[in-house]
Amino acid sequence: MIKKENRDSLPSHESYLCIEGVIGSGKTTLSNILAERFNCRIVLEEADDNPFLARFYTERRSYAFQTQLWFLVSRFKQLSQMVSQQDLFHAVTISDYIFAKDRIFASVNLDDEEYALYNTISGVMTSAIPKPDLVVYLQASDETLLRRIEKRGRSYEYNMDPQYMNMLNKVYNQFFFNYNETPLLIINTNDIDFVNNENDREEIIDQIMRSGRHGTEYYQPMSSRDRIFLTGHNDDDSRDSAGEKDSVVV
Repeated sequence: MIKKENRDSLPSHESYLCIEGVIGSGKTTLSNILAERFNCRIVLEEADDNPFLARFYTERRSYAFQTQLWFLVSRFKQLSQMVSQQDLFHAVTISDYIFAKDRIFASVNLDDEEYALYNTISGVMTSAIPKPDLVVYLQASDETLLRRIEKRGRSYEYNMDPQYMNMLNKVYNQFFFNYNETPLLIINTNDIDFVNNENDREEIIDQIMRSGRHGTEYYQPMSSRDRIFLTGHNDDDSRDSAGEKDSVVV
């Protein structure tokens, strides 16, 4: 088993941490894991509250603009309030999105006129939003993302279009390939399960604790299967024989 870091808090240079990734990457799950481990204030995207989202997944062109504007206002309200409301009980804030992600979706879903109006509105908001000390991008293949989405079973995601997922994944990868606004850690999550495997989870947490000084870092974790092959031990903390039910990535 991988030994945990001998400290109970994130490094001092990480007071505002954002976890990012495409739908199904596990960003919300990892945000919750980190917040619980390090007693952080957590800011989660309010996707389930968007009244247009279910209709967007079945009729993207008809509901793209309403869906996007709702998310823009919601994200701005959350993050601007985070700045104005100091939390005396939590030294670190963790969020499962960055404000800039809104533009990623807008560039994919809006037509030219809608996107121009969107940029005018979002441009006014951007300066009021703080930049994180570290962004963690959870990268995964289309197949991995779709498998996780199916497993978590949200009704409004049943009709997720694989072509839309492919396009979204490409735009995300391109965005973070060129991202230079803050320190960035890119983690390939295709072959790991940080929800149900303690070694995978500790390995990611350890890497986050080591990152965030400057630039972009890429991290390719060893898969659980390869680790078992090398060590001869299966120390997955959610063995079926123990009768525990696997958790779901969100």
